[in-house]
Amino acid sequence: MSASALKPARRWPRYVAGGLALVFLLLIGGVLALRAALESGRFTPRIKAEIEAATGYRVEIGAVDLALGLIPKLELRDVTLSTPGGATPGLVAPRLAATVSLFSLISGGIEIPHVEADGLKLNLDPALWALPAAERPAREASAAPAPPRQAGAMPHIGLVSLRDAHVILPGGKGWDIEIPSLAIRNISAARASDLAAEWRLHGITFTLAGQAGPLLGGAPGKLPPLGALSFKAGAGDLGWLLPGLRLDGLELIAPPEGEAKLTGSFNRAGTAMRLEASLAELGRMLQGAAAPLPIEARLASGDASLVLKGRVARPRELADGQFDITLDAPDAAGLTGFAVLPPGLRGSARLEWQDVQTISLPRLQLTSPGLAATAALTLGLADRPNLAGRIDVTRLDLDGLSPAPAPSAARPVPAAPAPAARDGRVIPDIAVPVAALNSLDAELALALRGITSRSFPHAALQTNLHLRNGALTLAPFNLTIPAGRLSGQVTANAATNPAQFGLRLRSEGAGLDLAALSGALDGLGLRGRGEVAADLRGAGATTRAIAASLNGDMGLALVNGRLEQGAAMDALGAVLALLSPASQRLGAVELRCVALAFTAVQGIAQSRALFMDSSAGQINGQAGINLRDESLNGRLNTNLRVLGVALRAPVNLGGTLAAPRLGVPPGAALGQNAAGLLADTLTGRVVTDPLGNLLGGSGRNAEADCAEPLRIARLGADGATPAPRATPEAAQEAPRPGTPALPSPVQDVLRGLGGILGGGRR
Repeated sequence: MSASALKPARRWPRYVAGGLALVFLLLIGGVLALRAALESGRFTPRIKAEIEAATGYRVEIGAVDLALGLIPKLELRDVTLSTPGGATPGLVAPRLAATVSLFSLISGGIEIPHVEADGLKLNLDPALWALPAAERPAREASAAPAPPRQAGAMPHIGLVSLRDAHVILPGGKGWDIEIPSLAIRNISAARASDLAAEWRLHGITFTLAGQAGPLLGGAPGKLPPLGALSFKAGAGDLGWLLPGLRLDGLELIAPPEGEAKLTGSFNRAGTAMRLEASLAELGRMLQGAAAPLPIEARLASGDASLVLKGRVARPRELADGQFDITLDAPDAAGLTGFAVLPPGLRGSARLEWQDVQTISLPRLQLTSPGLAATAALTLGLADRPNLAGRIDVTRLDLDGLSPAPAPSAARPVPAAPAPAARDGRVIPDIAVPVAALNSLDAELALALRGITSRSFPHAALQTNLHLRNGALTLAPFNLTIPAGRLSGQVTANAATNPAQFGLRLRSEGAGLDLAALSGALDGLGLRGRGEVAADLRGAGATTRAIAASLNGDMGLALVNGRLEQGAAMDALGAVLALLSPASQRLGAVELRCVALAFTAVQGIAQSRALFMDSSAGQINGQAGINLRDESLNGRLNTNLRVLGVALRAPVNLGGTLAAPRLGVPPGAALGQNAAGLLADTLTGRVVTDPLGNLLGGSGRNAEADCAEPLRIARLGADGATPAPRATPEAAQEAPRPGTPALPSPVQDVLRGLGGILGGGRR
């Protein structure tokens, strides 16, 4: 064969090589051109338009980059996703990247070796994802559902990874999730995927490891089957749930088949608590089984335990649950770190719910030596938490609620420290915790009977509790104590700053038996039935702040009472000592009436009625109390008779509630007492009065009567009043046997002398 005949045959490999080189150059050139077009932003508007058309959200892309290679990588930077016109994006991604295998594209498949995101921030606030109806993407309704795609036509993703991601949960601060790492491997329609995640919430690190899937190709709206799962939580602070509570550890092991176990340990104030729970075949439920899920859990601390046992009939929806709960706390000391419970407490309850929006306790019973209570409650969680139902307490020993402190070993008695300095205030400075009123709404019927304590041997309370948006109302408020019965209304509004409080209260019937009262009136020495009325409002975070802002009226009315030895008698004795230093200690004083009424304006209380009519005479006047610093000021007008001597003089009131001061203007008492003594001596009054009448009470010096002061003290209400005193003209005394009758001119002169000196009879 000639050389010329062989030439064409030898040239074809060169043509093939040249063609392949040309194709390679065209491919490389196309890729380079594509990369240049992407980096220049030429395709960015098209990419944004496609995403916005598919989702309805506004998309911003800072830059697009394509890394060349057999497995090219597409990278997007500074990506944000938000609603149209929204100022705050719901998604911020500094970097999103994905790699695609060219060989899989050539063979007809889609293989994505890696999808990754760095620094992603996702805000789940619903307001950031609410699309107007006009912006929602249109979806054509199909007559029949699309047939499922074959497994071979589904993409395969080798790895999805997140680093330094941040998820903001709805509901305010403190519910942000930090995700240092999350990895999902082998995402496809043919096999299960491996899960590995780590995140932090409230400073506690959580980890999850296990299997799930296939994650692709499943029915829409259904969870994929799950394999073995392991969930753990490390140690951390749970103070946001309960102040002082710490988590020592929590672990959930859920195999694909068999019993799942949940264990955990907690600690508060040195008291440990252990949680053990059996969740039956949780794995099968997670894989799609529709059978009920039985649950049994036990929470124990020392000898105390709380046991929950029941089942969830529809576990996939967390619906239709029924559980029995039993509580046994024989030794309350074992729970001191978690709850203040009375010793020997036992309880039982039935817990039910049809869906997660409404949870009910149709039966709740608690018993202990000092407590017996039943309740039926319903908690709604649809929007704002709402509690409704009734609570009935038939026995409540306030002194026995807390266990007695355990005796400690004898120790050397240290030297007594110097007494702490007191601030000289009567009103205690106690914080009024009302912040919890903002956490839920409530409608409750409360009936507390058989309340006992050292102060009240027997008491009862019945009211309806209405709580909405932080505003609490107890009405009608009916309180029964050994002294009598009170009714009215109590309000507290925690939605304002500062919180506002109100009290409307009035005694019923004949009033309160003052001898049976304790607390502020204990030791006062008043006997009889006093009528109490109050209509007060205040605001503040503490009792002193509330008192300093007090507005409203309060009053005390007493008819036909008695004053015995006590603080009130000591005060009356102090007045008498000022007017007549030689006066003797009084015995019991019969009280015809006592009327006290004050009106407060911004913490300044001024008396509207301050009146006492007794067998020792009358006292009236004006008084003011500055509730901001508890200072007193006022002036009392006395019209008393002791041992037949008329004692008439103004008495100044000063000092504070803790240390009141009484004083008489210089010379005011001297002339009046001398005049009264001279007139009564010359007329034979002191000599001839029998011993039983040494405390006056004839009424001849009466300047006022009880009716009007009592009406003011009752805040305008009607009530009993003593019979009116006789007028001075009607009370002219007949000559007493054995009393020398003085000539009429002499009596006129003495009366005139008494009038000039300011004493005597009027």
